[in-house]
Amino acid sequence: MDCNTTPRRRQATKPGRNGNSKALARYAVEFVPIDSITPSPENETIYGPTEHDTAMENLIDSIRRKGLAEPILVTGDRKRFILSGHRRYYALRRLDHKEVPVRVARDIRRKGNDEYHRELIEYNPQRVKTVGSVLRETLLRDNDTADTYDAIQERREAAMTVDADFMTVAGEKEIEPISNKQQEFLAAVQQVINQLRYFWPVTIRKVHYGLVSLNPRPFKLTPKRSKFNAAHYRYKNDKPSYNALVRLLKSARYLGHISMTCIDDPTRPQKTFGGFDSVLEFVQQEINGFLKGFHRDRQQDQPRHIEVFGEKNTLYNEISRACSEYYVPFSLGRGYCSIPVWRDIERRFRESGKERMTLIVVSDYDPSGFALAEDAIRSLRDLHSVPVDGHRVAVTREQIEELNLSEDFNPVKEEGKRLNKFIKQTGDDKTWEVEALGSQYLVDQIKAAIEANMDMEVYEQVCAEEEDGCEELCRIREEIASQLEF
Repeated sequence: MDCNTTPRRRQATKPGRNGNSKALARYAVEFVPIDSITPSPENETIYGPTEHDTAMENLIDSIRRKGLAEPILVTGDRKRFILSGHRRYYALRRLDHKEVPVRVARDIRRKGNDEYHRELIEYNPQRVKTVGSVLRETLLRDNDTADTYDAIQERREAAMTVDADFMTVAGEKEIEPISNKQQEFLAAVQQVINQLRYFWPVTIRKVHYGLVSLNPRPFKLTPKRSKFNAAHYRYKNDKPSYNALVRLLKSARYLGHISMTCIDDPTRPQKTFGGFDSVLEFVQQEINGFLKGFHRDRQQDQPRHIEVFGEKNTLYNEISRACSEYYVPFSLGRGYCSIPVWRDIERRFRESGKERMTLIVVSDYDPSGFALAEDAIRSLRDLHSVPVDGHRVAVTREQIEELNLSEDFNPVKEEGKRLNKFIKQTGDDKTWEVEALGSQYLVDQIKAAIEANMDMEVYEQVCAEEEDGCEELCRIREEIASQLEF
């Protein structure tokens, strides 16, 4: 079965004339809508959650490349329950298949079947199981089914009981519905987010600047009598419009109108800790990564050490995409940086063995953006003795005029000498944020600045050598695999 196409419905295999029609019918395969079959609830009790099984990604990749090797076995109930193939079922759902191949065990039913747990176990003998799953199987196979099933449920409920004083939280948090009058606004938001799909997750600020040119109507109601014309109530580059966007995005994500993963807040970092569910999972990871991941240092033979510095965390996606191709290191600040940032940049410069360094800066067109770009150069040059040349690639006056960028709707935060210096440099106190630039445009600007400081012939040669090295490692992996015997 080609996993990239929707399979056509097939009829069951026609029996021959040798009297084996019933035997053949037992093995007949038919294609049915995926919504017409149902996972067995008992399966999760025995084996644990299947949809997020650690082996699921490998199975999805296998089906995507090779198709489905075995059909799903279902019961003879009217509401067909899965006997064998829960992982395959969830994998096909993830791959958005509308129909699935099934074999129907017409003599097995879930409804009214006291032995159904045992039937499930018998049809899953080859499954890779945890110690807990094996224990549950043994208990269910060798003892009274009903009593053992109840014991497992009791054990799970007991495991959820902890000795702690939990909060008592009153009230209920509700999601604001999206009215019919907001559908134009929602459609415009969806359009902008889809255009930015390559850069997901994006910030709300990035979506805001994308909406300014579309000019939808963001507000639920407009007064019937008003001294303003209709344009006054459409989306603008101002605080009320931005706040309306924040509210709509909250509702749209919870109500399923846009993906939960398309918006992120990089100003609030998170940290998680993982591990392995079994030795098998660890070994599989190590084998999959064996002799993979080789790459050359694409900056090793370049005449200059190059780094990129971004003013804020919200620039991570664009700067990362621009730098990764050339293996150029980058740093992100939240305004002015502390000593460890400059210390680490100096260390990388010293280790590179280069004579000079280029620091490419991305910052807002405002007093702080100008000042921190200069502060970065002074910190490296004067306090860390790094011979550095600064190149501020965004936001510039040329970009503002060329792209007719929308200025920042927030008032200038700076006062005193820094603001006066900014006005003297630019001619007024108007400011522009980096987010006003298109994401791909910003990536291209950073790439152009990187390449301007590189010897591109040397770079192409290193990439060619890296490709040759990877091909040689693939041959070594194949040779080692062919010698292994189990």
